[in-house]
Amino acid sequence: MILTSTFPVKHVEPPAWVSAPMARWFLHGLVYRRFVGDLAAGVPPGATLLDVGAGPGYLLEALARKRPDLQALGLDIDYGMLRRGPASKQFTPVVGDAQALPFRAGAFHQVLATFSLHIWPHKAAGLREILRVLRPGGGVWLYEMQREAPAAALRAFARDLGLPSFLVYPAFKVLSWGHALTAAELTAIIREARGTRWRLSTAHHVFWRVQLEKG
Repeated sequence: MILTSTFPVKHVEPPAWVSAPMARWFLHGLVYRRFVGDLAAGVPPGATLLDVGAGPGYLLEALARKRPDLQALGLDIDYGMLRRGPASKQFTPVVGDAQALPFRAGAFHQVLATFSLHIWPHKAAGLREILRVLRPGGGVWLYEMQREAPAAALRAFARDLGLPSFLVYPAFKVLSWGHALTAAELTAIIREARGTRWRLSTAHHVFWRVQLEKG
C-alpha cells in the first residue's frame, strides 16, 4: 500500500478511497488471518512492532486481537490510507517513507512489511532502513505474492480458504499483476541490502515469507 517520496521514481497505486475498501475485501481478510497466525506465534512477548506499508491498518487490528501485549506502529506515506483505518488504541499510525524511516536506529524488536516491498522504487534501500531501525537480535517479516505460483498451489490455497478455485485463481492472478516477486528477485534485494541471516520460504501455498534476523 505504500508509496515513497524520498526517491523520484514512484510506483502508481490506486488512491486511498479505492485501496482502503479493497483491503477490507473478504479475500484479503482470509489471507490476513493466516499471516496473523504466523506473527502471533512468532513475535516475542511485549515486542515493539513496526508495520511498514500498513495502509489502513487492518492487519495490525487483527493482530492486536490475538496479541494485545504488542506495541505496534503502522507506517504509510499516504495519510488518506491511515485515516481510513479503524479507530484503535492497539496501534499508532505514522506518516512516513519506507526508504527514509522516521525512527532512530534500533527502535523496534520486530518489523513487518506485507505486500509492500514490491512497490518501493529502491527496494534494497528500504530493506536497509528496516534493518537500521531493528534492534540486534530482532526479526523482520516480509510477505509477498509469488509471481511463479503454479496452478496446483493456487488450488491448494483455495482449498485452505474453503473457496472454489474458479474464484480464487482469477482473483490471485489479477492481484499479482504488477504486485508479485520471484524468488530470484527477493534474493537479489536481500543480498543488495546486505542481509546476512535470512530465510526465504513459501507461506500458505502462494506467498513468499522472508524472515531476517539482525545479528
